[in-house]
Amino acid sequence: MRGSRLLGKAAQILGVVFLLARACPAQQKIPDKEKLLFDALNRERTERKLRPLKWDDALARAARKHADLMAEQDLLEHQLRGEADLATRAREAGASFSHITENIAIGQDVEKLHEGWMQSPGHRANILDEAADCVGIAVVEGEVEFYAVEDFERNVVPLSIDEQEKRVKEILLARGLRLNDIGSAARKSCEMEQDYAGDSKARYVSHYETPDISRLPENVEKQLRSSRYKSVAVGACAPKEASTFTRFRIVLLLY
Repeated sequence: MRGSRLLGKAAQILGVVFLLARACPAQQKIPDKEKLLFDALNRERTERKLRPLKWDDALARAARKHADLMAEQDLLEHQLRGEADLATRAREAGASFSHITENIAIGQDVEKLHEGWMQSPGHRANILDEAADCVGIAVVEGEVEFYAVEDFERNVVPLSIDEQEKRVKEILLARGLRLNDIGSAARKSCEMEQDYAGDSKARYVSHYETPDISRLPENVEKQLRSSRYKSVAVGACAPKEASTFTRFRIVLLLY
């Protein structure tokens, strides 16, 4: 017979973290046992003046699939034999994120699972993570005990290429720059490792990837502070490498 609490080592898979709030996917009714843990972790965060986490249905699906597998195999592991890693499981369930972590536990009393996590430095750090804004939780009943999973993320809203360009253009227009329409050359420039495509010679070119499209890189901010540029062309394209973490690939051509 196991003890009343058995916690797995907290898993952390971190991408680039950013600080602006994101909306989590639509929330369905949270089951009672999961709601108990959800309310408990948000009480901890609220008491410490941290932003409460929102429920993410996609993360909850990923958490339940993993909890079901742990219960089936009677094992407490973040990655079971033949199973994908945490980030891949979450992505396959429909989550979109730049940062993801996980708590797992086995116990006979659901309420005490939260207490056990809070007494474990790694699990506590995940619950109180300032970078996280969403969570999905699953509690599965085994033959004797409950198997629980909490998946935490920093949510990123997926955007089309057009939407990415629109968001960045709005930021630059607000800075007083005019938009320079160079047709398809901006997107072709984005696909290059450096420099730019076409005949419209830019005074400054910046290629970058980011999970937070609302923020410009510091090198670009420095250039804009110089007030040397009057117009800009913006191109977006697919990231250079496939990843379970959501990122946006952008090029800025300053004139």
